[in-house]
Order: sequence, then C-alpha cells, then structure tokens
Amino acid sequence: MKLFVSFLLVFLITPAMAQPVLGVNTAAAVIDRGLQAQPLMWLPFPLPYEIDRSSRSKDARLLEALFEHGLVAREKTMRMEELPGGSETRKKLHLLWVYDYPQAQPQETAEGFYYGRGRLKHIMDLSSPYLIGRYYYAEAYVQWYVDDMQEWISDPAFRIARTLRRSAESYSKPFEKRVYLQFDGGQWALWKGEPGIL
Repeated sequence: MKLFVSFLLVFLITPAMAQPVLGVNTAAAVIDRGLQAQPLMWLPFPLPYEIDRSSRSKDARLLEALFEHGLVAREKTMRMEELPGGSETRKKLHLLWVYDYPQAQPQETAEGFYYGRGRLKHIMDLSSPYLIGRYYYAEAYVQWYVDDMQEWISDPAFRIARTLRRSAESYSKPFEKRVYLQFDGGQWALWKGEPGIL
C-alpha cells in the first residue's frame, strides 16, 4: 500500500509536460509521412466471388478487368439448380466463374487491391496543441491526393468505380479530411483515432 501511495504522490507532484511547439512545416512533414505509411486498398467485393459466365453486370466487368491485369485468378465451375413449379422437377445448369486472389498472394496480405498511397497537398487549418489526459494533440484539416497510382487503374473498365476514378483525379481535385497529431513527449506523430480515445 505504501508503495502505491508513493507512486501516486510522485505522479501527482510530477509537473505536466510543457506544451510542445508545432509549426506548419513540422505538421506537414508528419502528416505526409503518416499518409504515405498507409497503403490504400480498394475492396469492391469480398473474394472468392461466384458469378454467372454470361453476366454483364458491374461486378462481372470489374472482375474481368481485374483478371486481365493479373490481380485475380479465376476458374470455371458449374452448379445445377432445381426450379420450382409443377409436378415435374426441372433443373437448370449454371455456368460460373469463381474469382479469387492468386495463389501467389501471401495469406497475411490485406484484403483488397493496392492502388496507391496518400500524400499531403495542403494544410487548410491547424490548431494549436491542446492537452487531453497525458498527451498533447493538434487537429488539422487537410487536402490530400493519391500518389503511386497503379497502372491498372487507367483501364477504362475501372471508370465505373468511384473510388478509383476520384483517386485518379485527386491531384487536381484533392480529397479533404480531418487528421490528428499526437505528441508523445519526444516527437509528433499522426494519430489514427480521436484524441484521448485509445
């Protein structure tokens, strides 16, 4: 009990961390590094995915384009379906494609298709550092764009995918979002949550 009381007194008597300085250039470097560290993955649908071979749906067109670019594998399969009605049992044969990630893709790879990385374009607003609990935070409203765009995105088949279409034009029409920075006592870093929420 004495040890706990001593620890509590030391914690309460220890002065709070001095408010750190955060300039725009430092914030820009931290945000840009943080955006680049997170690969952007496009996940239009979970795989494996079964689809009729004759389908011309949006999903069928996207899967065909992904297959042509070597991003998915596919194999032929068929399934017999019983049709309701009448006293006779009727059956219909469905010819299907089954799409999945290529065998060569490591199991620990994130689901989806890597299409680029975020880059900071402009800080529109940056707050002064403020203390929440034991850490200082700052809030920034930023414009950002997608860099390292993969070549397959330029295929006209992907124009129907809004995420990819917007990403391709994001340098001239940047995305906007609010980000948070956290000071850990030694340096600033991009915080992935809301301030004070672990």
